[in-house]
Amino acid sequence: MTLLENPMRIHRSRLCCAAFVVVAVASTALGHVRISPRESASGATQKYTMTVPTERQSPTIRIEATFPASVIVLSFEAMPGWKIEEKKDSDGRIVGAVWSGGSIPFAESVDFSFEVKNPATAGRLEWKVIQIYQDGTRSEWTGPENSRTPGPVTTVK
Repeated sequence: MTLLENPMRIHRSRLCCAAFVVVAVASTALGHVRISPRESASGATQKYTMTVPTERQSPTIRIEATFPASVIVLSFEAMPGWKIEEKKDSDGRIVGAVWSGGSIPFAESVDFSFEVKNPATAGRLEWKVIQIYQDGTRSEWTGPENSRTPGPVTTVK
Protein backbone atom coordinates (compact mmCIF):
# COMPACT_ATOMS: atom_id res chain seq x y z
CA MET A 1 0.00 0.00 0.00
CA THR A 2 1.48 3.38 -0.98
CA LEU A 3 1.31 6.63 0.98
CA LEU A 4 -1.50 7.82 -1.28
CA GLU A 5 -3.52 4.66 -0.67
CA ASN A 6 -3.27 4.81 3.13
CA PRO A 7 -5.49 7.62 4.57
CA MET A 8 -4.12 7.13 8.13
CA ARG A 9 -0.56 7.70 6.92
CA ILE A 10 -1.63 10.88 5.10
CA HIS A 11 -3.43 12.11 8.23
CA ARG A 12 -0.32 11.49 10.38
CA SER A 13 1.88 13.27 7.84
CA ARG A 14 -0.39 16.31 7.90
CA LEU A 15 -0.43 16.31 11.70
CA CYS A 16 3.37 16.15 11.82
CA CYS A 17 3.64 19.03 9.35
CA ALA A 18 1.14 21.11 11.32
CA ALA A 19 2.96 20.42 14.58
CA PHE A 20 6.27 21.45 12.99
CA VAL A 21 4.76 24.75 11.78
CA VAL A 22 3.31 25.50 15.24
CA VAL A 23 6.65 24.82 16.95
CA ALA A 24 8.56 26.87 14.37
CA VAL A 25 6.22 29.85 14.72
CA ALA A 26 6.21 29.64 18.54
CA SER A 27 10.00 29.47 18.74
CA THR A 28 10.26 32.50 16.44
CA ALA A 29 7.79 34.46 18.57
CA LEU A 30 9.66 33.65 21.75
CA GLY A 31 13.19 34.52 22.60
CA HIS A 32 13.95 37.97 21.31
CA VAL A 33 13.21 41.17 23.16
CA ARG A 34 11.41 43.51 20.74
CA ILE A 35 10.84 47.24 20.82
CA SER A 36 8.00 48.76 18.85
CA PRO A 37 7.38 50.69 16.81
CA ARG A 38 10.19 49.61 14.49
CA GLU A 39 9.95 52.95 12.65
CA SER A 40 9.38 56.43 14.02
CA ALA A 41 9.67 60.06 12.96
CA SER A 42 12.70 62.20 13.68
CA GLY A 43 12.14 64.77 16.42
CA ALA A 44 8.91 63.07 17.54
CA THR A 45 7.91 62.29 21.09
CA GLN A 46 7.28 58.56 20.86
CA LYS A 47 5.85 55.91 23.18
CA TYR A 48 7.95 52.77 22.80
CA THR A 49 6.94 49.34 24.03
CA MET A 50 9.55 46.73 24.95
CA THR A 51 8.13 43.21 24.76
CA VAL A 52 10.04 40.74 26.93
CA PRO A 53 9.22 37.05 26.41
CA THR A 54 10.52 34.21 28.60
CA GLU A 55 11.76 31.34 26.46
CA ARG A 56 13.42 29.40 29.28
CA GLN A 57 11.83 27.27 31.99
CA SER A 58 13.14 29.74 34.59
CA PRO A 59 11.07 32.97 34.89
CA THR A 60 12.49 36.34 33.86
CA ILE A 61 12.96 38.44 37.02
CA ARG A 62 15.05 41.41 35.86
CA ILE A 63 15.45 43.46 32.68
CA GLU A 64 18.33 45.89 32.18
CA ALA A 65 18.06 48.30 29.25
CA THR A 66 20.56 50.79 27.86
CA PHE A 67 18.98 53.50 25.72
CA PRO A 68 20.48 54.91 22.53
CA ALA A 69 22.55 58.02 23.30
CA SER A 70 20.58 60.09 20.78
CA VAL A 71 17.20 59.81 22.58
CA ILE A 72 15.92 61.73 25.57
CA VAL A 73 13.93 59.49 27.90
CA LEU A 74 10.94 61.40 29.27
CA SER A 75 8.93 58.91 31.34
CA PHE A 76 8.16 55.29 32.16
CA GLU A 77 4.79 53.58 32.41
CA ALA A 78 4.39 51.85 35.77
CA MET A 79 3.92 48.08 35.64
CA PRO A 80 2.16 46.38 38.56
CA GLY A 81 4.63 44.24 40.51
CA TRP A 82 7.70 45.79 38.86
CA LYS A 83 10.04 48.49 40.20
CA ILE A 84 11.87 50.79 37.80
CA GLU A 85 15.33 52.07 38.65
CA GLU A 86 16.52 54.84 36.34
CA LYS A 87 20.22 54.89 35.38
CA LYS A 88 21.51 58.45 34.87
CA ASP A 89 24.71 59.97 33.59
CA SER A 90 26.65 62.76 35.34
CA ASP A 91 24.32 65.37 33.75
CA GLY A 92 21.22 63.68 35.21
CA ARG A 93 20.09 62.35 31.83
CA ILE A 94 18.43 58.90 31.81
CA VAL A 95 20.69 56.50 29.91
CA GLY A 96 19.19 53.20 31.05
CA ALA A 97 16.69 51.50 33.33
CA VAL A 98 16.33 48.33 35.37
CA TRP A 99 12.98 46.62 35.88
CA SER A 100 12.92 44.20 38.82
CA GLY A 101 10.63 42.70 41.46
CA GLY A 102 8.24 41.07 39.00
CA SER A 103 8.26 37.76 37.20
CA ILE A 104 7.54 36.62 33.64
CA PRO A 105 6.76 32.88 33.52
CA PHE A 106 7.88 30.52 30.75
CA ALA A 107 6.14 31.06 27.38
CA GLU A 108 4.64 34.38 28.49
CA SER A 109 5.68 37.96 27.79
CA VAL A 110 5.25 41.38 29.37
CA ASP A 111 5.17 44.80 27.70
CA PHE A 112 7.11 47.66 29.31
CA SER A 113 6.41 51.13 27.92
CA PHE A 114 8.34 54.37 28.05
CA GLU A 115 8.27 57.69 26.26
CA VAL A 116 11.24 59.31 24.56
CA LYS A 117 12.07 62.29 22.38
CA ASN A 118 13.59 60.96 19.16
CA PRO A 119 16.70 62.56 17.69
CA ALA A 120 16.14 65.37 15.17
CA THR A 121 18.03 63.50 12.46
CA ALA A 122 17.23 60.25 10.69
CA GLY A 123 19.14 57.13 11.67
CA ARG A 124 19.02 53.89 13.62
CA LEU A 125 18.26 53.56 17.31
CA GLU A 126 20.01 50.50 18.71
CA TRP A 127 18.61 49.35 22.03
CA LYS A 128 20.61 47.06 24.35
CA VAL A 129 18.65 44.77 26.68
CA ILE A 130 19.82 42.14 29.16
CA GLN A 131 17.24 39.66 30.43
CA ILE A 132 17.99 37.89 33.72
CA TYR A 133 16.27 34.70 34.84
CA GLN A 134 15.52 33.38 38.30
CA ASP A 135 18.15 30.63 37.91
CA GLY A 136 20.84 33.29 37.33
CA THR A 137 21.23 32.82 33.58
CA ARG A 138 21.18 35.80 31.24
CA SER A 139 20.18 36.56 27.67
CA GLU A 140 21.99 39.58 26.29
CA TRP A 141 20.03 41.13 23.42
CA THR A 142 22.90 43.39 22.41
CA GLY A 143 24.25 41.87 19.19
CA PRO A 144 23.97 42.91 15.56
CA GLU A 145 20.69 42.31 13.69
CA ASN A 146 21.66 39.01 12.07
CA SER A 147 23.21 37.47 15.18
CA ARG A 148 21.71 34.90 17.55
CA THR A 149 21.25 37.67 20.16
CA PRO A 150 20.17 40.76 18.21
CA GLY A 151 19.46 43.99 20.02
CA PRO A 152 16.19 45.66 18.99
CA VAL A 153 16.50 48.40 16.35
CA THR A 154 14.21 51.30 15.48
CA THR A 155 14.62 53.27 12.24
CA VAL A 156 14.10 57.01 12.63
CA LYS A 157 13.04 58.74 9.40
